[in-house]
Amino acid sequence: MICLTCKVGTPRPATTTVLLEKNGSLVILKDVPARICDNCGEKYFDSEVTEQILEEAESVYRKGAELEIIKIFKSAA
Repeated sequence: MICLTCKVGTPRPATTTVLLEKNGSLVILKDVPARICDNCGEKYFDSEVTEQILEEAESVYRKGAELEIIKIFKSAA
């Protein structure tokens, strides 16, 4: 697969940190599996990971937390 953003690089399996903000709440998800372009750094998440990211973020927003740092994904060690 060629990167859809830069049209040059190749997205490769890796992990990343995702930062989401909504209504004053900040959610940081660590070690999120993704495919990251080796040229421009664009991140691609599969649908299951995207769903899990959004569910976790919505849970934090509902609690009214201002900041939450979460490691919900297992490291690929």
